[in-house]
Amino acid sequence: MEQTSHVPKKKLLEYLPAIYQEPDSSERRNYLPAFLEPFEKILLGVEEKAHVNGETNPVRHEPPAQTLESLSEKIARLHQLFDPWEAPEEFLPWLASWAALILCPTLQPGRKRLLIAKIIPLYRIRGTREYLEELLKICVDAPTAVLEEEIPPLQLGIHSTVGGDMYIGGGAPHYFRVRLVASNLNVLELQAQRQLAYEVVELAKPAHTGYEFQVDSPQMQVGVHSTVGLDTVLGAAPAQLT
Repeated sequence: MEQTSHVPKKKLLEYLPAIYQEPDSSERRNYLPAFLEPFEKILLGVEEKAHVNGETNPVRHEPPAQTLESLSEKIARLHQLFDPWEAPEEFLPWLASWAALILCPTLQPGRKRLLIAKIIPLYRIRGTREYLEELLKICVDAPTAVLEEEIPPLQLGIHSTVGGDMYIGGGAPHYFRVRLVASNLNVLELQAQRQLAYEVVELAKPAHTGYEFQVDSPQMQVGVHSTVGLDTVLGAAPAQLT
């Protein structure tokens, strides 16, 4: 099957007067086409050429030449660099910097694009619980929740259970709890998602606030959650105070 080669319709040499288009002769060689070739690659581009090996029923083809975009083609698709869904992955950190956003290196490309697309509207509620919950929902694979709770001081008969709800001086002001439910994650995935959630909270929380990071993992259940080192937890995972 013969394939047609696509080449630029015109060369830069064709735009010059005829005196510059004279072919090579035995006395003089025209170096102008070779001189203009790099400029043609930049301005006009180089299209992919298909080669046939000359057989009646060719089976193999030679590898195609490298395709180079012309300058006009690059300009025509320049708008894609500003679209988080169409920009190349290597451009995402640069695009995020336009929104004063630093992307976590471990974040999946799809979640990076979603975060860039939504970050400007989310800035309107920055510093609120809803803002932090939305960021965690975008970035973390496990269900999360942000709980704002006021811890009352010690009160006999009401808040007096040692290790439960007894806090002699009460809880710290501007305090919240971050809960991560890791019911379907193995040990390595749990560590990765916990670290990712921690980085998101540290970047998004107001500077004057404190929080407690709690991971709820499935407790040991024979035949269901009983693989040591994978999905077995003897008791609830301890909370991390920050």
